[in-house]
Amino acid sequence: MAKKPGNKHKSEMIDWKKVSERFAYRGWRNMIQKRFEMPDGQHADFDVVGIDTFVTIAAFTRGREAIMVRQFRPGPEMVLTSFPEGLVDPRESPEMTARRELLEETGFEAGHISLLKEVRSAYTTERQIMLLASDCHKVAQQKLDATEFIEVFTLPLPEFRKLLRRAEDTSFVNVDAGYLALDRMGWL
Repeated sequence: MAKKPGNKHKSEMIDWKKVSERFAYRGWRNMIQKRFEMPDGQHADFDVVGIDTFVTIAAFTRGREAIMVRQFRPGPEMVLTSFPEGLVDPRESPEMTARRELLEETGFEAGHISLLKEVRSAYTTERQIMLLASDCHKVAQQKLDATEFIEVFTLPLPEFRKLLRRAEDTSFVNVDAGYLALDRMGWL
């Protein structure tokens, strides 16, 4: 009798054992070297980026406009377009962080905030929590941190859909959150 695909390794998935962990670098982001004993008994080292939990806020106005931000990002050394994002303060829920970051970065306030999805990465400790902020309206000016230089703009729904599909545009980083938000709102 043939085994179903994936069954062969199912028990092996939980047979990984962490042998050691050390910080190779500590900073705003950490580099952690983790050694694991794999299911076959061999040891392997993995470099993992230590990143805190952050929220991505797929924000839309009452008039069906996406609220976007543009800012220089040191990693790729270029200006990227995204939804507002921010690190989750340990004293806050992700929803509270989303409300605070949306207001600080854009001056918009959300009527409703709901969870879209939580995502993890293979070689980081990060948890990205994607939230939908709907019925947003402008209530204040930006209150940016010293290292933030953020341009805020809105895109009407048809233009936002074009941005999601534009294959040659690599500057928009939240395609996943964009599609999840449009699906949730029934705007696909």
